[in-house]
Amino acid sequence: MLERLWLWLHACCLRLRGARLAEGARVNAGTRFSHVRGIRLGAHARLYWGGDVLLGPRGRFDVGHHSHLAPYHYCLVADNRLSIGDHVAIGPRCQFFCHSNGIPADAPATPFTACHIDGDIRIGNNVLIGAGCIVLPGTVIGDNVVVGAGSVVKGVLDSGWVYAGTPARKVKPLC
Repeated sequence: MLERLWLWLHACCLRLRGARLAEGARVNAGTRFSHVRGIRLGAHARLYWGGDVLLGPRGRFDVGHHSHLAPYHYCLVADNRLSIGDHVAIGPRCQFFCHSNGIPADAPATPFTACHIDGDIRIGNNVLIGAGCIVLPGTVIGDNVVVGAGSVVKGVLDSGWVYAGTPARKVKPLC
């Protein structure tokens, strides 16, 4: 009973700060946010404990209906957009980078700390992302995709496939 009251109070606090939480959406109090205004969670979406969602003032973090991010997720969105579809299961310790350092064409002339890559990440519907995956800027994952644990994902992952590896590559059709 006390836990339900705590979840309700936490959700109210997030809503007052500008988050949009649909019916049944739950955010564990151990999840940390840099900004709350750009957060939208669909019906029965879940963010489990120990996660970080780092949004800039113009960043967007959308999680679809019946989707969840397991414990210890890390989402560096900055002023970009991380969009997760419906019925998506994301394993523990997954990391999403919409903003990251990169290697410029004139590498010796520019300090690496001054070089950034930005790109939205879009994840389709009915996707399973295994534990410990890293998803890099500009990635698009289609519908009905499985990404094996520990994979590093960049680019476009076509719908209906199993991907795995570093970098993630097509392994086999899903059906």
